Amino acid sequence: MDAAPESGARDVVDEIRAGWAGLRPELDTSAVDVVGRVLRAAAVITRRGDEVLSGSGLGRGEFDILAALRRAGEPRSPGALRTVSLATGPATTKRLQALEARGLVARTPNPHDGRGALIALSHDGERLIDEVFPQLLAVESQLVAGIPPDELAVVVAALRLTVASVERA
Repeated sequence: MDAAPESGARDVVDEIRAGWAGLRPELDTSAVDVVGRVLRAAAVITRRGDEVLSGSGLGRGEFDILAALRRAGEPRSPGALRTVSLATGPATTKRLQALEARGLVARTPNPHDGRGALIALSHDGERLIDEVFPQLLAVESQLVAGIPPDELAVVVAALRLTVASVERA
C-alpha cells in the first residue's frame, strides 16, 4: 500500500514506515498508513477543538452531551446520552453532575421508570451549545479546507469504511 501523495511529498507516517522497513523488513506495516494518519489527524482535530471548548469551560465529553440533548430536542436518559457520547457510565455520571452544577442541564424523574431520571437541556445550556457549536464547526471546516471539494466525498467514504472496519474488529 503506497500512501505517498502523487506529488511525491512524504509525511511523517511514510518516514515511520521506512524506519520500520529498515529495521524489521519482515513486518507488514501497511496498516500504519491508515492508523498512523487517522491518529495524527485525530490528535490535531482534538487539540484544536479543545482550544475552542476550553473558552466555554466545556470538555469534549460535556460538549457531546449538550449537543446530543440539543439535537434530540427533548429530555434523554443518562443511558441514551452514554450511548451517544461513547463514554462509560461513571464518566457520563461525572459529566452530567458537572453540567447540572453549572445549570446547563436539569435532572427530572423519568415518568416511565421510577428509578431513572431524564436529563433536559436548560435555557443556559441551549444558549451555550448554540454559541459554541458554530465556533467548533468553523475550526473543523478550517482543518479540512485543504481537501479539494471534489475529493471530500472520497475521504468521507474511506473514513466511514475505516470506522466500520475498526468497530467490527
